[in-house]
Amino acid sequence: MNVFVTGASGFVGTHLVKALSEFKNVDNIFALYRKKEQIAFLPKVNPVLGELSSLTDLKLDARIDILVHLAGYFKTESKKLCEVVNVQGTKSAVTLCKNNNIPKILFFSTINVDLKSKGNYAKSKLLAEEEVKNSGLEYMILRPSLIYSGRSGSLGRIISSAEKLPFVPVFGSGKAKEQPIHIEELINLTLAVINDFKPGKTLYAAGLEPMSFKELIAIIGKGLNKKTRVFPIPARPVYWLLKLIEKTGLSPGISSEQVAHMSEDLAADMSETLALYPVELKPFEERMVNFLNSKEHITIHTLIQ
Repeated sequence: MNVFVTGASGFVGTHLVKALSEFKNVDNIFALYRKKEQIAFLPKVNPVLGELSSLTDLKLDARIDILVHLAGYFKTESKKLCEVVNVQGTKSAVTLCKNNNIPKILFFSTINVDLKSKGNYAKSKLLAEEEVKNSGLEYMILRPSLIYSGRSGSLGRIISSAEKLPFVPVFGSGKAKEQPIHIEELINLTLAVINDFKPGKTLYAAGLEPMSFKELIAIIGKGLNKKTRVFPIPARPVYWLLKLIEKTGLSPGISSEQVAHMSEDLAADMSETLALYPVELKPFEERMVNFLNSKEHITIHTLIQ
């Protein structure tokens, strides 16, 4: 099996390319990189240099069995970049498939599409989902929840706050549900999907159990051997203030959609996903407490200080 991966240098992409290089059912990986220094020198990896926009003109000599479309823009609430990367980029990925007779596409969306107060990111991902569904290709869509691994991403910032502060600021009451999935679990699920493709399915990729932000932060505190509580910040005033700021084109470092994400329930029904792909999901508390008590965490913590 030959696999094409966009977003190969991203957080999920780097883990997926490595796992694919070790996966016996995969012969070749064609990985899209924007810069030479991003290339992973791993077995089976054939680097492709270019942007998402250049995919429409790309002609491949090899047969590709499936495209995994990971590339996306999510850091700020830039409507223009969400449109260019998430919507137009997905159109380009679909065109690549059609021009090169790639029959299958696995699209990574987001659980944020379930938000009541959607921002440009969630809206653009929903539009991208429609592009995939209407492409005429055999498709599957994964909607990951908050992805974590050690100190990476937003969970790493929460860990840092819990270490330094007696209270961790949270938008909303702290009762909103979150269902984090570990990167290892997401990669195992992705490999299972690639290996046993179920066309037409839209599935959630979330952790073992939902928990409130209060519970999540309490677990982090347990791993740090300290009592940690949340400091609730009224979500709606901040949300609308950020919406106004975003209309000016400014980026204050946090988006209205991130505020909505912390103040709305984002639990996922994993019953269909696990019925089709019974991957092992470990309790968040087990993984987090083990990490925070590990030599890896202590080393990183010492370096940060």
